[in-house]
Order: sequence, then structure tokens, then C-alpha cells
Amino acid sequence: MKTILILVGKTTDKHFQAGITDYVERIGHYMPFELVTIPELKNTKSLTEEQQKTAEGELILKQLQASTTVVLLDEHGKELRSIEFARWLEHKRNTARRLVFIIGGPYGFSPAVYARANEQLR
Repeated sequence: MKTILILVGKTTDKHFQAGITDYVERIGHYMPFELVTIPELKNTKSLTEEQQKTAEGELILKQLQASTTVVLLDEHGKELRSIEFARWLEHKRNTARRLVFIIGGPYGFSPAVYARANEQLR
């Protein structure tokens, strides 16, 4: 199973970048893992929140394949403890071909992305 984390917007803080790089290297020893960063939209001052979510959603949906299991990391998602998440992930490793976690932009996800998601976690 290939695991992908899609982020909307680039992290600019050097400390966070170092932590992310370290984590990507560590998890790569246990499973195929890829980090995909969707660039932030430009000229967002002229866009409403809904327009921004829709535009980001279109970019996210372009990254997905039909067989992808999509998990949104969302404030309204189900919260799992470490052991529960480990069991959940083990189950997904046995059943999913391509597992994609998505962290949205500042306003969350578009309705199209919510509709495409298989699950939501916190």
C-alpha cells in the first residue's frame, strides 16, 4: 500500500520543515510514503472563502485516482487514540491499495472533496 499526505500550502517555518522532513524519512522505512504539497492560491483577496475552497478542492481532486482511499484530516473527524490509529492503519494496509491523507487550506475542504472522502479523522 502506498501512503500519500497531501498538504495545501507550503510550510515556511524552518523548525516545522525539519520536523516534517524527519518524519517523512522515518515513516519511509516502514511503508512507501510520499508528501505532496499543493501550492497556496494566489490573489485570494478577491476570492470568497467558498471560491477558495472550491479552487483548492479542484487541485486536490486532480491528485486522486479512482481506487484511492481518501482520509480527510479535519476538525470534525473522528478522533483516535494511538493504539486505535495503529489498528486502523494496519487494517487499511491490508485492504487499501493507495491511502491518501489530506490536510486542507485555511477554510477547510470544498463539498466536492468531502463527497470524495472515505473517512474523516482528527
